[in-house]
Amino acid sequence: MKNCLKAIFKPAVASLFGVLLAISFAPFDIFPLAILAPAGLLFLLLGVSPKRAFWLGFSFGLGLFGAGVYWVYISVHTFGDVLPILAGLITAALVGILALFPATACYLSNRYFPVLDRTKNYFAFAACWVLIEWIRSWLFTGFPWLFVGYSQTNSPLKGFAPIFSVYGVSLAALICSSLIVFAFLFYQQKNYRRVYINLFTIACIFTIGGLLSLIPWTTSAGKPIRVSLVQGNIPQSLKWSPDHLSLSFERYQQLTETLWNKSQIIIWPEAAIPMTLQNAQSFINEMDKKARENNTHLILGIPIKNENGIGYYNAIVSVGSDLKVYLKRRLVPFGEYIPFEKYFSRAFSILDIPLANMQAGKPFQAPLEIDGIKILPSICYEIAFPELIRSTDKNIGLLLTVTNDAWFGKSTAQAQHLQMAAMRAIEMGRPVLFASNDGITAVITPDGRIDTSAPAYEPTVLSTTVQPTKGLTPWMTNGIDPILFILLVIFVISVFEARAFKKQLSNVTVTQPIS
Repeated sequence: MKNCLKAIFKPAVASLFGVLLAISFAPFDIFPLAILAPAGLLFLLLGVSPKRAFWLGFSFGLGLFGAGVYWVYISVHTFGDVLPILAGLITAALVGILALFPATACYLSNRYFPVLDRTKNYFAFAACWVLIEWIRSWLFTGFPWLFVGYSQTNSPLKGFAPIFSVYGVSLAALICSSLIVFAFLFYQQKNYRRVYINLFTIACIFTIGGLLSLIPWTTSAGKPIRVSLVQGNIPQSLKWSPDHLSLSFERYQQLTETLWNKSQIIIWPEAAIPMTLQNAQSFINEMDKKARENNTHLILGIPIKNENGIGYYNAIVSVGSDLKVYLKRRLVPFGEYIPFEKYFSRAFSILDIPLANMQAGKPFQAPLEIDGIKILPSICYEIAFPELIRSTDKNIGLLLTVTNDAWFGKSTAQAQHLQMAAMRAIEMGRPVLFASNDGITAVITPDGRIDTSAPAYEPTVLSTTVQPTKGLTPWMTNGIDPILFILLVIFVISVFEARAFKKQLSNVTVTQPIS
């Protein structure tokens, strides 16, 4: 019994640290936990084998993603109409797959940089973790949720984002985690000078981040514009029901009626009209006429049937002048399309999610241009991909996200989604217009602050003025290359440190006298 308890103690503690990391993100926003929780995991990794490190990392991942993306169950069970036990198994499978990423980071750090249990290689663990975060952003279509850096949108460390994106913020936070662990080790050795150096280094990292966040990377472009974001709050259970299609049309018309002559741009969220553009053409023509009469523009989410008439695009259209269209580029796996369809289509047909046979738009599309202002559109979780957002026209003045987070019920998903949009604002130095069906509808400033937001889970309109910006942040200019170069340098230095340490050990072993 004692051995059994001993065997599960460390994995249980690792899972607890994973949960603590999950609550460092929105809506809790306890950003110091994103430094302390990985520090706790790193402390557990000291002196263990690579295999043991893998399972500790896996346990940490179970806690992190179990507490962080539990809302997948709501989508699958409540709106996918899947039996609770099956929905639970699907959610557990996703959590287990995601947990493999921190497990791999822990394995790599202990396999190739075993001096982590000593007082060298401060940065190897952090570099391994950030590398795996980057891989997770694109492997198997990518799922860039709960990166450590996202927790720091309200901390001084966000200052690294305009230069190195969220990955640089993750690296800074995780280096602080390592410094805390080694400060503790130095304290045990009564090496107080090194303790002070480590703590001073942490203070320097935060100070540098804070000073960087004061730099105005971008400047105002033109005059502020008046915008209105309409939050229809259409229940997901009714949205796609043929018997309730009129609810969306009536709700959005009603909420918009007083806005036509007050706002330059009116925005409706993702799939605000639950009918294809082709089938809703008369309604779209009517909205276009009203917009032209009032010299305004309406941007709305609506599905578009593709050219062959079989599949669909998740799209944004703009009316009020010439029709402008944006087609979603990064689709939600198993929600909007089935990856590896040959293997998964039969298993996931039970989900019966509307319009699941969607197709992706072209990788590079022109931004929406309204009254001389270029607006970079994104739909739903596209805003979670830093490189996708960066890859478009650099002359944009605003970022726009339309989404329907009602799929995830009243959960933490909405706040997490908005937090990632805030990180894109910081990276790009652009305001973000975030229009959601049920919340959180908000406007985010270029420094990542929520300027104004609407109450969630109720029909409402958020009207405000927004200042477009111009100029390029270092992230927009250089992309991912600088952070990958930094990781490479850390790995090279860490390899030499590891080799030197192994050589030192072998020399000690050889020269040790035989008793």
